[in-house]
Amino acid sequence: MYNIKQAAGRAGVSVPVLRAWERRYGIVRPERSASGYRRFDDEDVARVRTMRGLVDAGWSPSAAATAILEGRVPVEVAAQASSPLDAGARADAGTDRDPGAHELADRLVSAAAALDASAIDSVLDDLFSRGSFERVADGLLFPALERLGDAWAAGIVTVAGEHLASNAVLRRLGLALNAAGPPSAGRPRVIVGLPPGARHELGALAFAVAARRAGLPVAYLGPDLPVNDWISAADGAAAAVVGVVTGRERRAALDVARSLRQTHPGLVVAFGGAAAPDEPGVVRLQASLPASVAALAAAIDARAQPN
Repeated sequence: MYNIKQAAGRAGVSVPVLRAWERRYGIVRPERSASGYRRFDDEDVARVRTMRGLVDAGWSPSAAATAILEGRVPVEVAAQASSPLDAGARADAGTDRDPGAHELADRLVSAAAALDASAIDSVLDDLFSRGSFERVADGLLFPALERLGDAWAAGIVTVAGEHLASNAVLRRLGLALNAAGPPSAGRPRVIVGLPPGARHELGALAFAVAARRAGLPVAYLGPDLPVNDWISAADGAAAAVVGVVTGRERRAALDVARSLRQTHPGLVVAFGGAAAPDEPGVVRLQASLPASVAALAAAIDARAQPN
């Protein structure tokens, strides 16, 4: 049996999402201990993990819960399965990175839930005024976006509200990329984008901003880029960074990486993002923007050194 934090971590969701799914959709009905605490078993964890997978694949939370409860979607119980990182702990750690992160995240969620574009812009004005781009992105923006995603998964924010807020962030990041200046001339470029079918581009675009601010000649290619376009864009490039946000994007990302390594043997290929897989010969970037940029720059420099 697991407490709520352990169950959330094993299922790969945050504690608020698990509570919301229990309350709104009845996806689990945990026992209570003598002192009144929820106790979850392996079947509960498997149901939540299955619902998380359906939501990641584009199902609405209500449709996913109904399908599971009606037995239309198989639920496989794996007693020892666990998330590689406790999702609740990840959310807590992320929002503790910077004073005011919790408050900003709450304001963003409230504005998105109300479909209030002006309030969203006000939150972003406040957020981006609190320090350097890298500090703001790592300590404030990413935790706020994670909270927004949790609120959408829990049914607190509609798809429209999530899109409204995400598009506002996308515009800000586009402006930040332009403000970082054009790619440096005379140096092999670094291409950044997402694999075919992948559209969650905020992390990749934020990395492109940080990399260009650090002096790397970045060309941002955007989401849902076909393999053949990756290959042609990599002609003459020094590195390619492939963003991998969800587990269902891993196979497409691996196809991109393997095709790039086959057609451009001298290219540095890197994965970035929460769901980035491990692949021999491919650099796996860290969560921190400065650390990721430094790791990529080091890999480019190492590849450029004569044997």
